[in-house]
Amino acid sequence: MPDVQKVSSEISFEALRLCPGAALQIQSLAGEANHSVKFIGAITGKSILVTLPIVNGNGILVQPGQAYVIRGFTGRSAFAFEAKAIMARAHPFTYIHFSYPRSVNSRVVRKSLRVKVNLPATVTPRTGGNSVPVAIVDLSAAGSMVDSHAPIGETGDVAKLAFSVAFESIETSLNVSAIIRSIKKPDAGESLRTGLEFENVAHNDNLILRCFVHTIESDAAQ
Repeated sequence: MPDVQKVSSEISFEALRLCPGAALQIQSLAGEANHSVKFIGAITGKSILVTLPIVNGNGILVQPGQAYVIRGFTGRSAFAFEAKAIMARAHPFTYIHFSYPRSVNSRVVRKSLRVKVNLPATVTPRTGGNSVPVAIVDLSAAGSMVDSHAPIGETGDVAKLAFSVAFESIETSLNVSAIIRSIKKPDAGESLRTGLEFENVAHNDNLILRCFVHTIESDAAQ
């Protein structure tokens, strides 16, 4: 996917739509090193909850009132905001409450995060006909690339892509309308590779896709 102009803007924390488990970086304004944490959740207007940073097997000491910069990436935008540590808790697991940010600085850096996957799927022409088994080899919330042994249509055709993703230990089946945008003819012994652009994706399905793709990217970065 092509990059877009990197324009910063101030948005609300809610507008980030962070998923539990999203990777974040925290850094004390006192100049300490960055530490990796994961987003747990938020109490709107009150606090956000993240995991306790671990260094050499031990949790770091976080003083209440200490100011931090918290950074992350949503898959489309890099963001950062300042927050103060409120309290670290040990039960039922170690985590930290940070103050709820009044605003977040967000900068769009790409249209859609794309990750490598290997997911079984089927493509069915909108006009009818038999479903074609395919393998999704990369995926974003905006589209995918699929491999198949048989053609699935011509450029500009519309079809349905059916597949399942596992997120938060729950498997969800998706059936997404897609337009064929590119077809790469295979060399000898290779599969046919077809680029698909999703269209009219339901809000809930789009959220699931974004969270799934971001989780794959975050896991790969660990």
